[in-house]
Amino acid sequence: MSIDNEEEKGRFVEALFGRDGPFARTLQAYEERPQQTRLALEVARALSKDDGFLLAAEAPTGVGKSFALLVPALFEVLEKEKRVLVLTAGIPLQEQLLTKDLPFLAETLKLDLSFGLLKGRRNYACLLKAQDLSGEGYLSFNDGGFASARIAEWAAETETGDLSELDLAPAHPAVARISSSHRGCLGGSCPFHDRCFVVRALQKAQGWQVVVANYHLFFSYVLGARRPFPVPFDILLCDEAHHMAEAARASAARKSTLSDWSRLFSRAHLSRFALFFDEAGLPSQEVGGRFNDCLQGLTALFDKASVILNRGRGLDGPPQMIRGDLERALQAVESLERTAASVGEGGDDPVRAEFLLWRDELREAREDLSWCLAVSDFPGWAYWWDGESLTSAPTLSSSLIRDALEMSSPDAIVAASATMTVEGDFRFWSRETGLEPDGTLCLDSPFDLPSQMETWIVDVGLAVRDEGYDERVARVVEKLCDDNGGSSLVLLSSLRLLKSVGQRLKRRKKPYQVFVQGDLPRGSLLTSFREDLSSVLVGSVSFREGIDIPGEGLTQVIVDRIPFPHPQDPLVEARSRLEGSRSFATVTLPWAKLYLKQALGRLIRSSSDRGRAVILDSRVLTRPGWRVIESLPPVPFRRVKVRGVKGQGKCHG
Repeated sequence: MSIDNEEEKGRFVEALFGRDGPFARTLQAYEERPQQTRLALEVARALSKDDGFLLAAEAPTGVGKSFALLVPALFEVLEKEKRVLVLTAGIPLQEQLLTKDLPFLAETLKLDLSFGLLKGRRNYACLLKAQDLSGEGYLSFNDGGFASARIAEWAAETETGDLSELDLAPAHPAVARISSSHRGCLGGSCPFHDRCFVVRALQKAQGWQVVVANYHLFFSYVLGARRPFPVPFDILLCDEAHHMAEAARASAARKSTLSDWSRLFSRAHLSRFALFFDEAGLPSQEVGGRFNDCLQGLTALFDKASVILNRGRGLDGPPQMIRGDLERALQAVESLERTAASVGEGGDDPVRAEFLLWRDELREAREDLSWCLAVSDFPGWAYWWDGESLTSAPTLSSSLIRDALEMSSPDAIVAASATMTVEGDFRFWSRETGLEPDGTLCLDSPFDLPSQMETWIVDVGLAVRDEGYDERVARVVEKLCDDNGGSSLVLLSSLRLLKSVGQRLKRRKKPYQVFVQGDLPRGSLLTSFREDLSSVLVGSVSFREGIDIPGEGLTQVIVDRIPFPHPQDPLVEARSRLEGSRSFATVTLPWAKLYLKQALGRLIRSSSDRGRAVILDSRVLTRPGWRVIESLPPVPFRRVKVRGVKGQGKCHG
């Protein structure tokens, strides 16, 4: 249906979401929500601007954000023959869009619509790597050759090459050996190019009207590879938009690991590359020795780094104690680079193309290693050793995101999330992303929150560094969970505290099941928690997102502290050095408020939900200048004081 008049389009959208509309007739539990209709109307107006208009919208849990974003975009796509790219951060939302929302909308609104999920390269098998794996004599991977044989069999029969089809664990080393990547890709020179699974996936996506992808894939093309997204699009919908800055930073990060270096040299098959080294003046019998020189120097460097550098701590200057090891390793690599540099381009020989690509990878790996230890752009970039890799990431993402969107130049952009504002203000999100919205919309909750939930602020009577703090918190959490009959999500700020609380809850037999992060894979934990309505899930702050359990299965959320990032986190340190004394107020505190709002947002997921949120941090009230209360849902608050009694902790309101 083509509607040019904005007023008519508004009435059309209102009718779709109204109590007599197609959604109300189709969905048994459908509730008309003014917030959803308003969001859909604003999205429709933004898309009609057609001049790069950017709408930023905060839509709390329960608004029905996905439908409100998609419906106007779908009609715009069909009316004007446009394509929409939907970016998300997490797999659960992608699965919801692909398996539920888009099929439902297409059927209910009778839309002839094509859509699909575009995955990153690493989700697909590389046929060249699979062939090499078979040619290496079926490496055992300590399994008697089962994995190698299974890969060879699967690679010959799969039509998509999607590694999720392979009946091996995603973390299996054999899967990593055959996954596609930009590095090592021969492109048109690959003998398997006509059968390449990545090429096929991209070709298939060209026919979709709605492409679903994640931020990391988008930024890896636009920032990492410095080229446009492989599927052209006119409309960009950014859901979970509070993740944009983090995803852009991760895509621009540089790192160097010993395992990557080892894989790089193991890929340089001496029997295949001997001719080219000979062309460069290096006899084939000497190549192995040069490789060993490089690997010995790199091994010494990384061994020294593991001893000298503090794991997880940032570097503010070149680490002098490993300077000699770095110079020796780089000299060996650079010597090999200079030798390989004399090999010229030549015809359509795929083996020569593979050698030239390997040579480029060798240079890039050397540049990454040198960059990570030169620490030349601190605090604009953060540098650290994480126990396995030397890593560097940009401290700010704002210019990266601006550049990425300018390169893409969509007709219209809608950025939406349940948590984008601080006290209803988009300035913090805008500062972090570098994006200045042309229009903003901040919706209130569709639920009657003051009657559905309350928030307890609990003073546990001890500071974090006080002796007995962990035990006190564990006792308080146990008391709260017992009083609530389970049905609780416990979010803790440290793995040490997580262990203490988990052990406390499991020490005695309870009328409810206790699931602790680390006992099972995340997906299995969430499934068990969802299915057992009286259970308790104890996790780290990473569980503040991706949990959607309406009803009796979750009636209490407990957070141990205001979720400030650790002050010694390398990125936090670099940002503090970059911005000085104002960093806490302008960066650290706003992020903590957003994280806390995300955590408490797990509680009320429907109009029938009831429950309480508990924050075991008295600073929420004793530091009024932080204005933490003002950033939380406007519900009744109760102040609770814990008085330590031998053997237990008692709460007094």
